[in-house]
Amino acid sequence: MAETDQDQKTEEASDKRIQEARDEGQWPISREMATWSLFIAILVVVAWLGPVMGRQLTQGLRVFLEQPHEISLEGNGIQVALTHVMMNVGLASVLVFSLLAASVIVGTMVQTGFFFNPARLKLDASRLNPLTGFKNLFSSNALAELLKSFVKLVVIGTVVFFIFAPLFDVLPFFIGRDLADTLPFLHHEVIHMIVILMLIITVIAVADIVYQRHRFFKGLRMTKQEVKDEHKQTEGDPMIKSRLRQIRMEKARKRMMAQVPKADVVITNPTHYAVALQYDNTKMPAPTVLAKGVDRVAERIREVADEHAIPLVSNPPLARALYDTVDIDEVISPLHYRAVAEVISYVYKLKGKKN
Repeated sequence: MAETDQDQKTEEASDKRIQEARDEGQWPISREMATWSLFIAILVVVAWLGPVMGRQLTQGLRVFLEQPHEISLEGNGIQVALTHVMMNVGLASVLVFSLLAASVIVGTMVQTGFFFNPARLKLDASRLNPLTGFKNLFSSNALAELLKSFVKLVVIGTVVFFIFAPLFDVLPFFIGRDLADTLPFLHHEVIHMIVILMLIITVIAVADIVYQRHRFFKGLRMTKQEVKDEHKQTEGDPMIKSRLRQIRMEKARKRMMAQVPKADVVITNPTHYAVALQYDNTKMPAPTVLAKGVDRVAERIREVADEHAIPLVSNPPLARALYDTVDIDEVISPLHYRAVAEVISYVYKLKGKKN
């Protein structure tokens, strides 16, 4: 049944579903990327910080190894010397562990960005359920992670073996030699090993990132019905949208009808079209359309005009032209100046006004 449901999820995840998953703290994270950044930090410690800190610690311990007679046994002389050494060791340790911890954090943030979800810190009782934990232990994802870890261990172990194998023939030559001569050689070989391992981890990390993102987005895939339902939720139900559109049109029509009593003339078709015009030559550059409509709306415009003694002038071509080319609250086009001027002049004569 689960496989059937998964087969039906043929659509790519929408931006909304991806964002919801991210808000819930779900995002593809590769542990190998954190390991890769950790190896970089280790390389920095071994190649650059290690020698500096080693020299400082050697100087701190020199008094115990080469000049123990200079340590005062009176009072707190030994305590002062030990405190100095412990402070150097503690400072070096804090610096190293801080760098390693920061590298792991950066390795994770590179994948997720500056993202933190406090909800992930809440206690979830289901995580404490032994049965759930047992199922997760033998899930396909857990087995895939186990196989990946085993392969990684084999590859890294093999590489380390082939790196150190030649050293078994060389190390006997350093027996009995001064430590100052041995350390640079070992330091070089360790750096060589870390660089090679880091290159291997780079390949593994890139492959794992691609795999994790593929699995994550595949798990977010949607069925066609889910896409339709989400579209309805986002855009609104078509029936509700239609009703809202109807309400807006009714409100706009009422506002338009409220402007009809201000009109100077209504040009009609005579029954199918009606356009209400207003003109004040002291305030307007040209006549303005206050209202327009067809059929029932046109009939209502004529009724309002009759109620307020506004002249009705039948001019079908002009009525249709004004209806098609001029929006409400806009002035008429210069193409219609002459025809409208004749109508306005006629109305003014009826009212005894001068144009």
